[in-house]
Amino acid sequence: MAMKNSGKFGLILLGITVLIIAFIDLASDKQIDWSKTYDQRDKIPYGLYVTREELPEILGSQIKIEDFTSTNYDFLKTFLTEKERGSLVYIVNGFYEGKEVTGELLSFVERGGEVFISANNFPLYLMDTLGIKQQFHYPYNFNEVINVEDRPFLLVDGKTAYYKDLDYPGLFCNLDTVNTHIIGYYEVEDKEIPNFIEIKRGQGRFLLHLEPLMFTNYYMLREENFIYGAAALKLLSNKEVYWFDSTFKGTVEAKTPLRVLLQNDGLRQAWYILLFGLILFLLFKSKREQRAVHVVEPEPNLSKEFARTIATLYYESGNPGNLIQKKVEYFLYDIRTHFQLDILQLEGEVFAKQLALKTGVSLEECENLIKLLLRYRKVRMSTDAELVALNKRIEDFKHKANML
Repeated sequence: MAMKNSGKFGLILLGITVLIIAFIDLASDKQIDWSKTYDQRDKIPYGLYVTREELPEILGSQIKIEDFTSTNYDFLKTFLTEKERGSLVYIVNGFYEGKEVTGELLSFVERGGEVFISANNFPLYLMDTLGIKQQFHYPYNFNEVINVEDRPFLLVDGKTAYYKDLDYPGLFCNLDTVNTHIIGYYEVEDKEIPNFIEIKRGQGRFLLHLEPLMFTNYYMLREENFIYGAAALKLLSNKEVYWFDSTFKGTVEAKTPLRVLLQNDGLRQAWYILLFGLILFLLFKSKREQRAVHVVEPEPNLSKEFARTIATLYYESGNPGNLIQKKVEYFLYDIRTHFQLDILQLEGEVFAKQLALKTGVSLEECENLIKLLLRYRKVRMSTDAELVALNKRIEDFKHKANML
């Protein structure tokens, strides 16, 4: 019966735990993560999950798409040598690669490759080599007053979208009209300000786009913005596309079989509930099946009973003299242990002075107490009153000497 009751209790406790977890999960206010990760695995507003998932549909089934995860010079040189031609796609917050990597990209483009970069910033070496400059559009620098909601972003093929959150978009300037073509711009007071350009170099070309936020989930889930972003990506002309996975660089994916469970909120909670239930089951099972342990009671302390018995015997004998002698001896033992005095010198003149110095009691009182002790030390017969008086005298001395 007890085993059944414990089993029912465990199931009830497990059920209550599941309900509490479900309630917390439903009632919790999940904050939106607005981090600009540009990660193809992130489903947060500024991740690239939608764009990366829809890329095969945007470019067509005949296009081969592959990820690469490093811009290390040695890796990139080997990677581009093996691929020869193709389209590299970078959608990152800032393109900060050094001179060596930039030079390798230039060589790749010159022999027929294609590099698509959407970023907020470009390295000076690349811009100087391509003969362009980059700025940000601050309306007060141009003596303009603009309505952000009415500012369209356009491609030269007529695709138009409105990005209301881009207050200060980037722009390209000092463009070489021979090798550079504007393929995207935004309008401000009837001015066409370029933010998407094509730069031909050798047999290939660069496609440089300012404002990577346009390709994030937040915007690509809106039909008008999706059409604009898809049209920009469709400009890729090669049949092999290599997508740069920016945030994967330098990280290692977990190899544990549990990674699928731990990466999904629902599955992760179910896994934790299962573990908690197993722990409860083991606790209740071990509690019911463990062997009984014999309880060994400690030996009782009979010191008080022994002292009471001895005191009764002395009292009934009618002769407290023996008790007085033991009281004196025990008191002398306390003096020896507390103050390290030689009680064999009790009758000497020096003992009383040493006792007074160490206890802080007056010399006269110490001498009187020693005389009393010496007298009662040799007494064989005494009265109850003498025993009580001696005990009171000793207790008073202990109190003054801080022996209690």
